[in-house]
Amino acid sequence: MRGTSKTNEGSAAGSLVLIEPDGNVLDALKKLLQGFGWVVESSPGLDRLRQLLAKQEVTAVISEASVPGCAAAEILSSCSTQHVPVIFTGHDVSPQAAVDLMQKGALDFLEKPFAHKRLLDLLNRLGNRHNE
Repeated sequence: MRGTSKTNEGSAAGSLVLIEPDGNVLDALKKLLQGFGWVVESSPGLDRLRQLLAKQEVTAVISEASVPGCAAAEILSSCSTQHVPVIFTGHDVSPQAAVDLMQKGALDFLEKPFAHKRLLDLLNRLGNRHNE
């Protein structure tokens, strides 16, 4: 069971973990999401993700599908044990691989570059569930 987050007490939206190897994309996503009330943590890989999942309540994980040294299946497995949805992103993933990720439990796959509105709509639905 997930623990109570001290970092998202002031957030109406909830808490997110970003796994994104491109620093520019990571910074842009953090600014965007924080601007909409999300508490955002970043994770360079699986070890940090597991620490964040263990210490706080996480509303969702947004992860690049092709993170060096961090298989998408391991991200899904770590998140599923905590009942945390995962949204994958990517630009070098085949359509079949994206479908496979969703069949294995990913909430969605967003092809880069994706419309910010699409990501925000997904997160708003999760945030609304989080606040019920």
